[in-house]
Amino acid sequence: MSQETPASQTEARIKTKRRISPFWLLPVIALLIAAWLIWTSFDDRGSTITIDFQSANGIVPGRTPIRYQGVEVGTVQDISLSKDLSKIEVSASIKRDMKDALRKETQFWLVTPKASLAGVSGLDALVGGNYIGMMPGKGEPEDHFVALDTQPKYRINNGELMIHLQAPDLGSLNSGSLVYFRKIPVGRVYDYSLNANNQGVTIDVLIERRFTNLVKKGSRFWNVSGVKADVGLSGAKVQLENLSALVNGAIAFDSPADSHVASQNDEYHLYEDLAHSQRGVVVTLDLPDGDGLKAGSTPLMYQGLEVGQLSKLNLNPGGKVTGEMTVDPSVVTLLREKTLIQMKKPKLSLDNPSISTLLTGNTFELVPGEGEPRNHFSVMPADKALLDEPNVATVTLSAPESYGIDGGQPLVLHGVKVGQVLERKLTAKGVTFQVAIDPEYRDLIHGDSKFVVNSRLDVKVGLDGVQVLGASASEWVNGGIRVIPGEKGKMQSSYPLYANLEKAQENSLSEVPTTTLSLSAETLPDVQAGSVVLYRKFAVGEIIAVKPRKDAFDIDLHIKPEYRYLLTNNSVFWAEGGAKVKLDGNGLTVQASPLARAIKGAISFDNLNGSSAGSTAE
Repeated sequence: MSQETPASQTEARIKTKRRISPFWLLPVIALLIAAWLIWTSFDDRGSTITIDFQSANGIVPGRTPIRYQGVEVGTVQDISLSKDLSKIEVSASIKRDMKDALRKETQFWLVTPKASLAGVSGLDALVGGNYIGMMPGKGEPEDHFVALDTQPKYRINNGELMIHLQAPDLGSLNSGSLVYFRKIPVGRVYDYSLNANNQGVTIDVLIERRFTNLVKKGSRFWNVSGVKADVGLSGAKVQLENLSALVNGAIAFDSPADSHVASQNDEYHLYEDLAHSQRGVVVTLDLPDGDGLKAGSTPLMYQGLEVGQLSKLNLNPGGKVTGEMTVDPSVVTLLREKTLIQMKKPKLSLDNPSISTLLTGNTFELVPGEGEPRNHFSVMPADKALLDEPNVATVTLSAPESYGIDGGQPLVLHGVKVGQVLERKLTAKGVTFQVAIDPEYRDLIHGDSKFVVNSRLDVKVGLDGVQVLGASASEWVNGGIRVIPGEKGKMQSSYPLYANLEKAQENSLSEVPTTTLSLSAETLPDVQAGSVVLYRKFAVGEIIAVKPRKDAFDIDLHIKPEYRYLLTNNSVFWAEGGAKVKLDGNGLTVQASPLARAIKGAISFDNLNGSSAGSTAE
């Protein structure tokens, strides 16, 4: 067996591989980040465009934004002058997602804040600075544009309705003027322009989305701008819608219920006013007369607002006056069976001191009532409106003259108006007045109530002085009749009208005081008509007249009612002369009466069962 010789042992060799150091990964990562940032910046930059402006006021490179519908879609990058110096070239960057909006018909314009009496436009520019507005359009892609001088016509449909009104002129309207439907603002004037033939204007109106259903194919629009005045012999007609309409103008419209809803860009005629639009509901009227009325001018008022206008005035056979009135559709629901239309004539009153009541001439007043709808009314003068009240009381007053009382003047009790004079009539015996008493106060009038002229001024002139009794300021203007209520009996159908309170106390309608008693004297004492009558030197009456007879004189006396109880069967009368002079051994004695008695004399009386007459007269 052979023995194997072991193989020689070889030595292992270790080989080390060369690797990249982790340090070199940092530049690679930085390079990748830089590449990503460059790509992102390039991608976000979007498209670069050029816009030509006539002026660059307020445009700042790197700051002035480009906005569409309030969203920022780009930024101005650079501003430069054109080579011919005729325009300003603005370079701007538009975001990538708006690239498809950059087409031939796309429009740009500069938005700046503007303030005027009409309001503030471009308010967002006032807060954040000027910006460039953008309106996408159609056509081929484009990167060079010419800016508009003003904002473009509204063309983007966001649910709002754009309609166009044709008018001979702009009037007081302006961009931002409100559009009303039944006194509610539902839109605004967006823009306006001259027609192609320069014979009128087109007014672009934008209706809010929530109100677009109110505009119908048969809608009619009319101008309610500013102040309209029509001055004539019948008065001055002044129309003023509200302060906003006065400053910025306004438009109103109404729509028939059975008409179809309007479409975008429908056109309508803008009428001068409601009467010309002939859209209002026509109401027929029976009128008391045509005095002071004018078709196309006399207004119907409700709560201080004009809600209609007299459109026709006719004189029918037999002298009856009728008319037609155009009423604003917003108050048609108020025209019912118990609704009243009253005719008011201008009159200055402290209860209504507005001078406009004198300038506007006659007006109609709408007093709403209940019941079924109605379109025919009998108009009653406002002076007689009280007759329409249920349970109203009427009485007739008689007087020898008018005392300045006329229809429409108040009936006053304790300073409170309780009724009104309806009319005044002249008769052969004097003047009569028909008076209406408010149902609320009719129980205050009794059988012994008295009616007295509410005198503006009473003046009594005599030797005792001048007594002036003036009425209140309201009574000076309104006049009227005063009521002394009384306490007994039921209200009568007729009463006398007294000239003043004293006449009422005497139950006398005569201007001359009544004769209480007459005296007879053989010789004429030193007295005359107007001389005072005294009781123990206290004035209780006056002498009415002195009448001569063949052998005596009759002297008529008037004793005031409140002092007549002093007269008895034992009353004795004597004359009070002027000054008494006595010359004797003791010297000169002068006994003088007051000046009035010294000049006109007086008559005194007393009762024999009291103090002696002689001692009283001294």
